Amino acid sequence: MQMPLRERSRFPVKQLNTLTIICAVLTLIDHAPDVTCQTAANVKALKQKLFVADAYDLKVRPTDNQSMPIEITVDLYLLAINEVSEAKETLKTTAFLRVVWNDAFLQWDPTNYGGIKRAFWLQGDVWKPDIALKNSNLDYKELGVQTLNIINSNDGNISWYPFHVFESTCTIDIKYFPFDYQTCYLKFQAWSYWKSEVFMVGRLHGIEMTSFEPNPSWEIIATSWTIEDEYDDSTISFMLKIRRKPLFFMLSVISPMIMLAILNLCVFLLPCKSGEKAGYAISVFLAFAIFLTIVSEQLPKNSESVSLISVFLIIQTICSTLITIFALSLLRMSSFDETVAKPRVLVCFMRCLKCKSCHKGPSDTPKRVTRTSDESSTSDVEYSWTEVVNFLDVVLFVIFACIHVGSALGCFLPAQLHL
Repeated sequence: MQMPLRERSRFPVKQLNTLTIICAVLTLIDHAPDVTCQTAANVKALKQKLFVADAYDLKVRPTDNQSMPIEITVDLYLLAINEVSEAKETLKTTAFLRVVWNDAFLQWDPTNYGGIKRAFWLQGDVWKPDIALKNSNLDYKELGVQTLNIINSNDGNISWYPFHVFESTCTIDIKYFPFDYQTCYLKFQAWSYWKSEVFMVGRLHGIEMTSFEPNPSWEIIATSWTIEDEYDDSTISFMLKIRRKPLFFMLSVISPMIMLAILNLCVFLLPCKSGEKAGYAISVFLAFAIFLTIVSEQLPKNSESVSLISVFLIIQTICSTLITIFALSLLRMSSFDETVAKPRVLVCFMRCLKCKSCHKGPSDTPKRVTRTSDESSTSDVEYSWTEVVNFLDVVLFVIFACIHVGSALGCFLPAQLHL
């Protein structure tokens, strides 16, 4: 009798389900050691075996061949730039290290301990390199805390993650402040070992930035790591190149300085009769002195380099001093009457600028002169003291305007090209 079509289609399905169940059971049996329950007894037995039975000595470098160095991989994970102090020349950062090496004395077979492939020990219970920040601005101390754990794999690989707030020294070049770049280093050294015993290397990325929080004042341009080949110390150096964000200083310092420089020129626009010329000049001078003090407090107190913005401030302060002196002199000159002789050099200068000869013939002498017609008296009556003061106002305005423009271009243009 022929089997119905519907029943024939069910038969292979039943066979397939049976084969699937058999394969699954065989797979579970094959992987039974991998799913063995890991108990506290297994961990205690492992610790007993590693640290007691084998008499682990954390003062001995964990390698069977003591004539060869232990290679240690060190990565710096930068979390934040807390502060860059120009005055103290320091860099404060929050970061942690990832230190990896192989301990030949901390290896085991996972099948003998419930499948344990990774264990955690206190950092004080195992050997580790006594790494410290070499160029620290504070006291020297070993990284990590006693309660921090290390991660131990069954093949002997050790991973250690000491965290810290580092304050390192950093030579600050203030020439182009506030449009400056700074290159700082964080140098870590294993104090008790030479390169022949402990050799520290980094990875290709230099400083890891995966968890970095941006800083409102500084931007990271480049990072790298190097080994100091000229020394036998076991040292790795991480380079951090940062650029200052100048917007704050442009709005709070540079813009007011340029405005004060423009206001300083306006001294020569005030007429002497107003009586405000001297007071106005002195007020601007005091404002420049205050700005010079504010900026100087933010710069390193050394003589190795001078910032261009300080040079600009000094030039403006000198100009403000001269402008104050000239303003007082012009006030004094405006009080002279026509009986006071005018300097011949000044009269000749005025003639030259007005395209006149410095020597005038007798026919050119004004008829209104009634006293002795010598050269000095001719010079006296040709221009009044009011005309001389107005002329000097124009000349000094042009001269100091050229000085201000030249100093601004000379100080700020190189800084912009430096960017």
